[in-house]
Amino acid sequence: MELCLYTRTDEIAEAHVKGTLVVMVDVLRASSTILQAWENGVERVIPVADVEDATRLLQTLERKKSLLGGEREGKKIEGFDLGNSPLEYASRTVRKKTLILSTTNGTSAIALSSSAKEIAVGCFLNLTAVVKHIIASRLKRVVILCAGNSGQLALEDFVCGGLIVARLGEMSRARLSLNDGAVAARATAMSLNDIGDVVRSSAHGLRLAELGFEQDLEFCAHIDKYNSVPLVLEGRIAGRDQKAR
Repeated sequence: MELCLYTRTDEIAEAHVKGTLVVMVDVLRASSTILQAWENGVERVIPVADVEDATRLLQTLERKKSLLGGEREGKKIEGFDLGNSPLEYASRTVRKKTLILSTTNGTSAIALSSSAKEIAVGCFLNLTAVVKHIIASRLKRVVILCAGNSGQLALEDFVCGGLIVARLGEMSRARLSLNDGAVAARATAMSLNDIGDVVRSSAHGLRLAELGFEQDLEFCAHIDKYNSVPLVLEGRIAGRDQKAR
């Protein structure tokens, strides 16, 4: 298996992801938020890169059954129903709703991966489930795309990606061929034992703490809270209940 890790979205081109399994990692917070909404019964998630596209799409849907969620610079977008805190996406809020989500980094990373065969949403919360999904896919080329933070490397994404690489090495019988990004991320992840400290001390974590989202940092640092993997297929993430049918 060829396993390539990219630390930022501007490192990739269509040729890097076309026909591959892409694991999009945005620990703070799009991946964690999508997973939380999925676990809490959302009907579907539609990731959208641009705010304007999100609001335009909402006009085509039944408003009572739809939600606009997202952020810019960590803050809820004006006029949106929800921000990008996974703690906002409780069952009573999202169950049986369509969620249109637009974030600074994560949904843009999904849009840039549109030529992939499949896009999986990964974070610390579903780390082992992502590794199992990669193994089960049997694809010869897998890309771990760290969404980063406004064009810069995000430590929490890099470490999460590195742990995925390390666990694949432990759990998979396949011979792994790693690019330099995957080798560096694995080495970094194996040298850092306190994931909570990684999340809190990262530049993105410090910024979110300044904005009052300390609880988000604690939540997003949990490893293997869930055993599910939301998948982006044809630009949509079907809800867990729908996928099970």
